[in-house]
Amino acid sequence: MKLRTQNYEHAYSLADLHMHTTASDGTMSPQAVVNAVLLLQVTTHPDLRVIAITDHDTCLGAFTAQEYLKTYHEYAKLEVIIGAEISSADGHILALNIRKEVPRNLSASETIAAIHEAGGLAIAAHPYAYLPFLKELRGIKGLIADPVIGAELDAIEICNANPTEVLNNHFTRWINRRSLKRPEVGGTDSHFFSALGHAGTRFPGSTAEDLLTAIRKGSTRSTGSVYGPLALFRYFRERWAWKEFCLADAVRSHTY
Repeated sequence: MKLRTQNYEHAYSLADLHMHTTASDGTMSPQAVVNAVLLLQVTTHPDLRVIAITDHDTCLGAFTAQEYLKTYHEYAKLEVIIGAEISSADGHILALNIRKEVPRNLSASETIAAIHEAGGLAIAAHPYAYLPFLKELRGIKGLIADPVIGAELDAIEICNANPTEVLNNHFTRWINRRSLKRPEVGGTDSHFFSALGHAGTRFPGSTAEDLLTAIRKGSTRSTGSVYGPLALFRYFRERWAWKEFCLADAVRSHTY
């Protein structure tokens, strides 16, 4: 039985479908994120084979990371999916494997349609997250249970590593398994180094195409947990340092 379990795990790879860089409100450049993931591959997560860079309302970080990976790590066992976290009028929706930018401030249904028109998959990000003072963390909430919108979504983010989601993750999983029954995925929602590796998506195979196929077939599963207060402290410290750098060197930082 033990051998069978090992073979099953070996047949699955790990993906992180929710990552931010300095192209939006992350504290790591796209190149630094790629390097950090490659470091994780040789330390704690050798099965991490696919990442999606999903900066807020822009694909710039994803394109930069993908080009950097191809240029400087040509033989690495890692693939970058072009993505973005779209700010719909109803909350945030992840767009994976899109061929062009998706406009913001559309309704949830219109945003999902625009993602599909761009060739991508639409995933409800941290659906029940809502903090009035933190616009980066806003989900579409109960709309995932809407008969029309729920059917239009390609997957639901069940595990998000933000500590604000410690209860929301369980509630989202319960709602999905009770009624929606949409494919389940996970991601770190990483904005800084210490968040990497805390959550992800298990999928059969090892390539980006394998991952996208698994989402469409519903054969993915979420994994991981939220990160702790020490990592959160590091995030705020790194974010403050990044803003100070931007001010000192007249670099444009992401603002809302």
